[in-house]
Amino acid sequence: MKQNTHGLWDNLQATLTTDLANTAELVSLLERERKALETRDYADFEQIISPKKHLLEQIEQQADIRQQLLHQAGFTDESTTLIEAKEHAPAVADDWHALAKLWRSCQHLNETNELIAKRTHRVVGQILDVIRGKNQQTRLYTSKGNAQTSASSRSITSA
Repeated sequence: MKQNTHGLWDNLQATLTTDLANTAELVSLLERERKALETRDYADFEQIISPKKHLLEQIEQQADIRQQLLHQAGFTDESTTLIEAKEHAPAVADDWHALAKLWRSCQHLNETNELIAKRTHRVVGQILDVIRGKNQQTRLYTSKGNAQTSASSRSITSA
């Protein structure tokens, strides 16, 4: 075991417990955000922003505390820490894995919400173009997924 691990597992457990609750709440907010985006309930969407930002700040603070604890105890990477945790503090290792699973859920939900928001932005842009009477040119997409009109597109030789 690394040096200076006195109290490390208890302190890690405390940060993980806090993060599990915060991350579960974040998952719930991201699911609510998806529904608000899908139904275009922008009033609800706006109410989600502040608590979501607050949770992300708390999660970041806990991650910083964990990093400091691990650094002070002499751990240099997550895999070594998890091996030690499995041996000396199985509850910490279990919570760490549960938290990683929740973070993956958050990442997936966030990516889904981003796609919905981009699609909505594109549709609103198209509607505004029609309202403004802009010329309806064929829209093509660049390699980065950005829309461009056919008049501004590159030639086929430079695609």
